[in-house]
Amino acid sequence: MRSVETGAEASRVPPHDLDAERAVIGAMLVSETAVAAVAERLAAEDFYSEVHRIIYGAMMRLYSRGEPIDQLTLTNELRSVNEFDRIGGRPYVFQIVESVPTAANAGRYADIVRGKALLRAIIDVGSRITEDAFREPEDVSEALDSAEQLVYGVSNRTLREHLAPVSELAPGALEMIQRLYEQEGEVTGVETGFEDLDRLTTGFHKSDLIILAARPAMGKCLSADAEIVLDDGSVKTIEEIYASRKGHLMTLAGDLKFSWARPSAYVDDGIKPVFRVKTRLGRTIKTTITHPFLTVGGWRELGELSAGDHVAVPRRMPVFGREPLGTHRMKLLAYMLGDGNMTGRVPRFTNSNPTVREDFIEAVGEFGGLGVREETSGGTRTPSVCVYADRVLVRRHRQTFARTLRRAVLESQPPAGEIARRAMVSPASLTHWSQGRTVPDAATSLRLRKVLAGDAVELDIAALDQARKNAANGLRRWLEELGLWGRAAKDKFVPDAVFRAPREELALFLNRMFATDGWATVLASGQAQLGYSTVSEKLVSQVQHLLLRFGVVAALCERSVKYGEARRRAFQLNITEPRSIRAFIEGIGIFGKEAAIGRVASTLEGRRRHANRDLIPREAWKLIDEARGGVSWASLSRRMGFGPGHNLHVGKRALSRDRMSRFAEALDCQSLRDLASSDVYWDRIVSIEPLGMDQVYDLTIPGTHNFVANDVCVHNTAM
Repeated sequence: MRSVETGAEASRVPPHDLDAERAVIGAMLVSETAVAAVAERLAAEDFYSEVHRIIYGAMMRLYSRGEPIDQLTLTNELRSVNEFDRIGGRPYVFQIVESVPTAANAGRYADIVRGKALLRAIIDVGSRITEDAFREPEDVSEALDSAEQLVYGVSNRTLREHLAPVSELAPGALEMIQRLYEQEGEVTGVETGFEDLDRLTTGFHKSDLIILAARPAMGKCLSADAEIVLDDGSVKTIEEIYASRKGHLMTLAGDLKFSWARPSAYVDDGIKPVFRVKTRLGRTIKTTITHPFLTVGGWRELGELSAGDHVAVPRRMPVFGREPLGTHRMKLLAYMLGDGNMTGRVPRFTNSNPTVREDFIEAVGEFGGLGVREETSGGTRTPSVCVYADRVLVRRHRQTFARTLRRAVLESQPPAGEIARRAMVSPASLTHWSQGRTVPDAATSLRLRKVLAGDAVELDIAALDQARKNAANGLRRWLEELGLWGRAAKDKFVPDAVFRAPREELALFLNRMFATDGWATVLASGQAQLGYSTVSEKLVSQVQHLLLRFGVVAALCERSVKYGEARRRAFQLNITEPRSIRAFIEGIGIFGKEAAIGRVASTLEGRRRHANRDLIPREAWKLIDEARGGVSWASLSRRMGFGPGHNLHVGKRALSRDRMSRFAEALDCQSLRDLASSDVYWDRIVSIEPLGMDQVYDLTIPGTHNFVANDVCVHNTAM
């Protein structure tokens, strides 16, 4: 670089940023994406440091050959041209890697380096123009043209020469053509793994420009296991809805109220990278990075969000079915899911509250065909109730089978002894069965029926199972049909039939669930709290959802509990929002814990109603600011009924619904009214975690273009 300056100006250091140069090289060493981003922006001469120019030049040689770029390959490349020691050796390469803040910003670092390089080029050109002018050339026009060319060269500077003689390009092109000709198979380039694409392109080749495109808004999808509530109360995965091509599901209208809609399109978007989003309430959903979520400021893709941002989730979902199970079955199901054992020989219910045990026994009686036996273990253990088949009914079924068998033996030609021999049983056993004292097992009864059928005698064994003392009783068979029998506590879940039950039965189900593993208390701080705990993650999330149908917002958290000598995971629901507590007390309640519920209700009485979590995020202040127009904050405060000097805390605090409603009325703004009375709860994101590849689907909802999945508001494929 030339200079005609002297003194202080001559000592100026040309523009440069060594930190940015190191960050660029470091990012390229740890990220393939960074290599491609930087290679399009920089040339080796753009670096101020000679060491960095050497390193970058070596990296570009590797890149041009299609070789990977990392610390090992870079070291080998530098050693091959005897420049490794010149750049400082391995310690400096390690120093560069450690100095990179984040590889994701490689493009920005490259822009800084290139900007400094252009400034140096301008200084160089300016110096040359100044030096030429001081020479006082005879042809001033020629000097002016030369100056223009120098400036023009800077403004049109590019990373690489775009033109080259054919003599330089032809040998390489001919060599590549010959190599492809000699190569066997349809795919002569780099395989993509997609057979149809490889067949169309014969693979990707060097210098190809390949553009992959899809119709607008593709890629905004949910994982296959995302659960969606339908208008009959049932819960289906998005994969099931895609397969059936039908569903009437919830959607959020422009006034932030929920309604029902049918999808106009069902999209299978294949296998995509998915991310798990978890909120403060414990709601989780897996989506692609481009899937939009609703914020106070509008719909934003997941890639634009981070932990701490607030997204819309339903705060009430009044969805109830029309398929009753019966009150006694709802009680039994809730009790067995809460304190029931379904892995032994018979159903067993263990609970310390005698009122609850009596309620369980009453429900068993209404079920029919069952008997119970209470076990107290002499007061050393929590009392249990074991459910058996009713002994009277067992004897009745045995007598019925005995009469059927005696009649069949009399109608048969061979004597009883021959029948016993053919059935491979003793004559005594046949006698006992004919007297109703015992009954044959399943395999023996089938052989006996086959023997009698050979003599054209029919033996009815359809009800024989109910005549066996050790056979599964009616409650156990029902639990088997629901898929619950044999499930350990951590594997329990709410069966599909419960979600389609009417409101009254759902309330009864939750009431009895809380009677087992729930509580109502007033904390030492004076805060009222309702809660529920279980070791089943699936069960607790389902209870959280069912509460939402009654307008009860519960926060789900994970904790560790002592179990014997070890510890295990447990999941807990906490209900602390006053509105939600009142909705629970009025619509659900807790059987056997009425006194505790009464104390909670008394605590809430007379207290000023305020929200502790159901708040509208601070971002809403921007909407208020836009709505107020030219009205001053002081004037707006007076309109809202506040006295002089009242502090609105503009932009500093989240807003309660009541406060937002007062703003809306003071400004006569419908959009703020909608926000204040919306059906959504603004839930804070606590984590966004990459999970790898998964099957994804989406739905298109006409008009509103959104739906609810996993109790979270999500957009569909049409933006």
